[in-house]
Amino acid sequence: FFCLCFSLIIIFETATASILTCYKPCSEVRVEGLETMDYLDNMKGKERFTEQGDAIVFESEVDKVYLAAPSKVAIIDHDMRRTFVVTKEGLPDAVVWNPWDKKAKAMQDFGDSEYKHMLCVEPAAVEKPITLKPGEEWKGRLGLSAVPSSYCSGQLDPLKVLHG
Repeated sequence: FFCLCFSLIIIFETATASILTCYKPCSEVRVEGLETMDYLDNMKGKERFTEQGDAIVFESEVDKVYLAAPSKVAIIDHDMRRTFVVTKEGLPDAVVWNPWDKKAKAMQDFGDSEYKHMLCVEPAAVEKPITLKPGEEWKGRLGLSAVPSSYCSGQLDPLKVLHG
């Protein structure tokens, strides 16, 4: 009788691939809910920083991993009067990414000017990889919803969107 048994431990990082298309340039869109959060800047060797601005705006390349991010993040498109709400479970971090012009041109599966009309806010597990022992299970969940809103008219209260 011969028995070959494996007891593998699986360790992995993961991020959802949620690319959102903006009808107007992404420079007119704001990401709220990550203010004052610590992040790893992938453009600076994964150096750790603390977000200082009111909201994240896209005026150049962005490639950051926000650590221990909240369960809800709002993507506010003032011109279209809508807010996308990204929710997450089992994914503690959030990646915010836009390749901007130079990287977009270098990507084979990406149009040279597509960066102007897209952004990524991806729930992720990066800082602390997920570890599964034999028999264990892990589940992560991404939720996306669109909420009509108009920040200019005062109908949108970002705190209500983010905190219920």
